[in-house]
Amino acid sequence: MPEHVLCRLDDLPEGQSKGFAIGLDARYADILVVRIRAGMIFAYRNRCPHTGAPMEWEPDQFLDYSGTAIQCGVHGALFRVEDGYCVSGPCARQSLQAVAVAERDGWVIALEPPEPTA
Repeated sequence: MPEHVLCRLDDLPEGQSKGFAIGLDARYADILVVRIRAGMIFAYRNRCPHTGAPMEWEPDQFLDYSGTAIQCGVHGALFRVEDGYCVSGPCARQSLQAVAVAERDGWVIALEPPEPTA
């Protein structure tokens, strides 16, 4: 699949997360993106390694209450933003599947987006 434009960089403030559907008929986001300090952007496939379920607990809400970890809305597992490694929960020592992203001319682009899911 070719590159996929996700959003304008300005639409993803630091300390926030956002989900993006790749398929037109997607019920859930296929990719979750987090922007942290100094504008660093991390993206992962929106699937928990424990159950395969989507992880948002509300639309575009992938971070825990402190805003420092990605949290699975199904069972509360916590993942480091910087590498997707699970530090707490039933999938401890597993990792989210990273999605390569880049910022180009003020746009966030998925370089190799996952296949869309229904």
